[in-house]
Amino acid sequence: MIAGFEIQNFTAFGKLEISLSPRVNVIIGSNGTGKTHLLKAIYGLAIAGQSASDSDRSKKKSEAELTKKLLRLFSPEESRIGTLRASGSTAPTRLCLRGSDDSSVAILFNGTSKVARLEKNAGLEGYETQPVFIPTKEILSLVRGMRHPEHDRATVEMIFDDTYIDLAEFLVHPGFEDEAASLDEDPRLSSIIRELVALVGGRYRWTNDGAFRFEPGSYEEKADPARSKSKTAQMYQDSTIVRFVPKGGQSLSSSMTAEGYRKIGVLHRLLCNGSINPGTTGVLLWDEPEANLNPKLMKKLVQVLLELSRNGQQIVLATHDYVLLKWLDLLLDKGKEDHVRFHALYRDPDTQRMAVESADSYSLISKSAISDTFAELFDEDVARALGGAKP
Repeated sequence: MIAGFEIQNFTAFGKLEISLSPRVNVIIGSNGTGKTHLLKAIYGLAIAGQSASDSDRSKKKSEAELTKKLLRLFSPEESRIGTLRASGSTAPTRLCLRGSDDSSVAILFNGTSKVARLEKNAGLEGYETQPVFIPTKEILSLVRGMRHPEHDRATVEMIFDDTYIDLAEFLVHPGFEDEAASLDEDPRLSSIIRELVALVGGRYRWTNDGAFRFEPGSYEEKADPARSKSKTAQMYQDSTIVRFVPKGGQSLSSSMTAEGYRKIGVLHRLLCNGSINPGTTGVLLWDEPEANLNPKLMKKLVQVLLELSRNGQQIVLATHDYVLLKWLDLLLDKGKEDHVRFHALYRDPDTQRMAVESADSYSLISKSAISDTFAELFDEDVARALGGAKP
């Protein structure tokens, strides 16, 4: 579990330190305040922790691979790690990730560095697990083109940074739905996976032609002959399993379905193939989950995210959306040990560097561009209703 991270002299950041909730974290801020950079930094550091924990890999090799990864995540114009240092800074850049067991992993470089230096202390418990990053744009309809053997890899990498390329690889991992196996293998996820399919009326399935297609249907309880004949099947649930039942005829190309549905499909697929496994896999980082999502789906999505966190999944979101924030506030259940920590990024007027204000309640955040904008919208609406006189 990631307890927190520190940034010094990196891209738009001077010095920043954030403590993360083990449950749900929400990063907010105006455009240009570095929300995506923050998510990518956490992702890169988590991957650095994986590399550092690999005893079969030399430190030099780990540092070379990590440097390449950071460049692929941030895609600077110059393929040199030093270009990621904060503009105008003369001090070295340092990124540090802290674990809940007081272990840490850090990377350091300066303006002339060709390779980032890797530092770690003993332990690194929890960093060995693979983080997952879901970027803003949907990717299900793009996977075929990104992985097509006849497409030039260098061109693909010029178009997509590694958050997209890594996610494409996760999505094509085989999942239990490919074999129509029972959801009972992990009852924690059964209700979540069924809910995701119910939201969009079907699932996205990886096909033999190397693409995702949407298959209408739902999960239903079906009798299992092998179980029903067993002498030990004393109860109804002992003789049934949950399987996906196709409905409505032919499947559709993923590109012919709504982009918001495809984003739900990504989460469903990652849960089905184990790329996200609460309590086992690493942190889930999601950049603007609300993008292209019908507001009616937002409540259900928040319920799913909270349920994942209750089962041990640490989540870090970046959002501009007031509806998402309010549903997190309204659906939070302290009786189920829900915890959401808000981190508002803003530009310090003195240093012009990014600063952060964190609180365990959205109402306690004073520097929120989202709330300010909605308050302005409300005032304008009232003013029009009053005949032009502002309240």
